[in-house]
Amino acid sequence: MVFEPKFDWTPKTPVTETEIIRWEKGIYDAHVLLSLHTAAIASLQIDVKSVKDALFNNFTDNIFTENLDTLTDVKVISGWYDEVNKRLVV
Repeated sequence: MVFEPKFDWTPKTPVTETEIIRWEKGIYDAHVLLSLHTAAIASLQIDVKSVKDALFNNFTDNIFTENLDTLTDVKVISGWYDEVNKRLVV
């Protein structure tokens, strides 16, 4: 449900349970969207940094990123971890 703002409040308008539930739902929905947008922005920042690094280092082929939260699908046979730039060099 999309939040519907109410603009016709007057000093005598009663604040009902329904109105408070509507407010709480709107606040909750806004926080859920904020969490989704925060995650999307973080992902885009990684992508932009990867492209910039590749461009500035003249490494324009085979650009890929890997989320290393888990290493279940990655097998490194050669390379090293660059702590300064927080990246794996293979």
